[in-house]
Amino acid sequence: MIAFLSFAVIVLLFTVLVLIAKANELANELKDGKRDYTTQSKINGYLLIGFLIAMFAGSAFAFKQLMPVMIPKAASIHGAQTDYLFNMTMVIIGIVFVITQVALFYFAYRYNESRVKEAYFYPHNNTLEVVWTIIPTIVLTGLIAMGMYEWFSIFNRDDRDKNELVIEVTGKQFNWMIRYSGKDGKFGERLIDTAHVSPTNELGINWEDPKSHDDFLSDKLYLVKGKGVLMKLGAQDVIHSFYLPHFRVKMDCVPGTPTEFYFVPTMTTEDMRKYLSTLPWWQTVNPETGQPRWQTFKYELACAELCGKSHFGMEREVVVVTQEEYDAWLNKQTSLYDATIKPALTKKDEAKDEPAVDSTKTEIKKPQAMLVGKPN
Repeated sequence: MIAFLSFAVIVLLFTVLVLIAKANELANELKDGKRDYTTQSKINGYLLIGFLIAMFAGSAFAFKQLMPVMIPKAASIHGAQTDYLFNMTMVIIGIVFVITQVALFYFAYRYNESRVKEAYFYPHNNTLEVVWTIIPTIVLTGLIAMGMYEWFSIFNRDDRDKNELVIEVTGKQFNWMIRYSGKDGKFGERLIDTAHVSPTNELGINWEDPKSHDDFLSDKLYLVKGKGVLMKLGAQDVIHSFYLPHFRVKMDCVPGTPTEFYFVPTMTTEDMRKYLSTLPWWQTVNPETGQPRWQTFKYELACAELCGKSHFGMEREVVVVTQEEYDAWLNKQTSLYDATIKPALTKKDEAKDEPAVDSTKTEIKKPQAMLVGKPN
């Protein structure tokens, strides 16, 4: 309601300003029968210079206020490369933006309408045409070449870690199913059919495959610092988007079309917290927790595709640890087979081992009411 009222106030204010401007124009025309375009053009020139100054001042203020709360530096190898390319592009675009906007507003001010000025007819200049065509072409070609180099370096299979960690993540409304292959490092077979997919086996895992017996699901995404990780992605219902903002990773999860992404984490969760503890904004106390913000920092897995009404709930914590910490965590996990399938099989076997009851030899006692009557 507050947002709607604010929008309504802005619209009404804009409408009032437009009506006031029109009323002022009509009043001037009725006053002397003609409009002084020279004076109005000069006033507009000054207003445009004022707008230019206000625009740059507002941009500088916004940068100063928002930069401290922006996402921190990348925590993966290719993330740092992506940030470099992004920053380089923004610097070039920023320089071009400043030059063109200053020229645009200055020309509007300098060459406003005047009866004492005479326009100079300047139809064509080959040299100028070549300059402003060649320079942007060279710059854009350089940026495209840098982007392609980074792209191929990210998806280059030859540079992958031979002992990469493979994790399978399946998106659904509205959750992530994170599957690890267990100690053997091999995933069990999945069969997507009505015989295997059920409410208790949403992934359709084939329990007859011995490799599936140590697979387990985790409610958090655990990664290892310095170890390559291959994310095998999928979706059950609609398109989701696997998004790790701190690692600069985003890949769509499409039903029926497996996708994957490879990256190498470079900072554990504790490393990132130590880094953030040196930044002023992260040293401030979060009123919700009563602690400095850096102490409660967590990497996150989010969905970057609007996938339904509870899309906001598809957030999971990402924990980056050392290899030793990961091994200790792995040893504590209980496989999905041992937690759900094995107990069910045990109960079924126990039921089979119970002695059968012979109904023909069972003594049936007559109810007491049947004994009432004449003796034989």
